[in-house]
Amino acid sequence: MSVRLSLVVTTVGRVPEILRLVRSVERSPVVDQIELVVVDQSPDQRVVRAVSEAAPRVRWRGGTSARGASLGRNVGLSLATGELVGFPNDNTWFAGPTLADIIARFDAAPELGGLCLKLTTADGRPAMLRWARHAVPVHGRNAHRTAILPGMFFRRDLVGRAGGFDETIGTGSAGPAQSGEETDLLLKVLADGGRVDYDPALTVHNDEPRDRIGPHFVTKMAGYGVGQGLLWRRHHLPTWLLAGLVCRKLVAAPLRAARGQRYLAHADLAWARGCVTGYLHGRRA
Repeated sequence: MSVRLSLVVTTVGRVPEILRLVRSVERSPVVDQIELVVVDQSPDQRVVRAVSEAAPRVRWRGGTSARGASLGRNVGLSLATGELVGFPNDNTWFAGPTLADIIARFDAAPELGGLCLKLTTADGRPAMLRWARHAVPVHGRNAHRTAILPGMFFRRDLVGRAGGFDETIGTGSAGPAQSGEETDLLLKVLADGGRVDYDPALTVHNDEPRDRIGPHFVTKMAGYGVGQGLLWRRHHLPTWLLAGLVCRKLVAAPLRAARGQRYLAHADLAWARGCVTGYLHGRRA
């Protein structure tokens, strides 16, 4: 059977996580319609080797690239053959019917350009975002509550028309903006006339990074904030909305500190400062 959905994942040496993802795809009732594209940025190619040794039932192909998540995903896109494409993280995995539900949703709506799913942890907690509670069309003013890359799926031709991912931003890029690449792509798809829906009844599993944090998390959130500020300026999103998100972090930080959540408090402040920096930098750009 031909490939309907290509899953493009970029990783740096995270073997157990990738094998969990592979096993979840193998359990899908539409495994024969799925293609996994693994872009391994580790010098020894340990992830590609591990997948090869596991001999999965799912069709897959390996690639490599220099560091940078956006760069790796663009390389993966050049290898993908499916009509549809998704971009799981290396710590993402899927429940049994999810991939079949995604394909069915696109089949039922030929005009649908993209579909955003809610992320949850293994024990059912919302992961990574403050998710919108109801199904809605996605647009610039609600993307921060409806869309994050592991839960985003598109028609591949629309991603190509949008130019793929901006390799100057995103995790591992050379610049200070360490996030925003997925929303940048989403907004380009929307600007091109693609319709994107969000449905929280459909979920993807992903580890919650806040479950295990340390000093590195503060630095990470600073870079994520820069990416969000830059994104807001680039796409002319409402300033009042960004100001509200920054104020929420500024209010949350002392409350977290009072509860003894020191790293989370510092991370909130770092994200807020990063947003302002990114927004001002975007104004000059």
